Amino acid sequence: MGKDAERALSYVAERSILVPHGCRLWTRSLTTDGYAKAVVTEAGRERTVRVHRWLMEQVHGPLPARAITAHSCNESLCVHIDHLSSATQRTNMRQMADQGRAAGRAHLGYADTRGSLGRAQALQAALRDGLDLEALAAAMLEGEARPLVRKALAKGYDAEAYLAAVRASDPSAAMVPLFPADHSVIALDVEDEGQMLLF
Repeated sequence: MGKDAERALSYVAERSILVPHGCRLWTRSLTTDGYAKAVVTEAGRERTVRVHRWLMEQVHGPLPARAITAHSCNESLCVHIDHLSSATQRTNMRQMADQGRAAGRAHLGYADTRGSLGRAQALQAALRDGLDLEALAAAMLEGEARPLVRKALAKGYDAEAYLAAVRASDPSAAMVPLFPADHSVIALDVEDEGQMLLF
């Protein structure tokens, strides 16, 4: 791993909290749609970045044309490099629809009822004073629409119960693995009609 990648991973680790279910939740600035945001200096110039995409580029190099950075964990606040992959917007939107997470103008399916920014702000508030698992469980439960996940979180924070409920609630889990272990960058075929490949 190169020096830039190590520096980027260290930067992210200092500004996030690793929670027991595997996500690394950003504790600093957010975009208006709930993603991690930071100002970084590169070659003497400051620029504002979405942390998950910037981190992917620092660790794996430039992304293919028209690629986005997708979260296998579906948590916009997560900046864990193992939960990030390159994908097309089309396959990312298809995965969202397949998992019942479309929100749009009206709440549909299993998207958090607070929206991604509301969820991210609630999770950050729960982690403001450090890792408090009960506060985290309450923040996760607040806008959760999936019945199995609500049931798991209602008992308090249990990483294994939470992950099992998330997997059981995902109708596309057989096609798209959640929280996979392999973290190589995937070459994209922009015209691909299949499921998003996540690592």
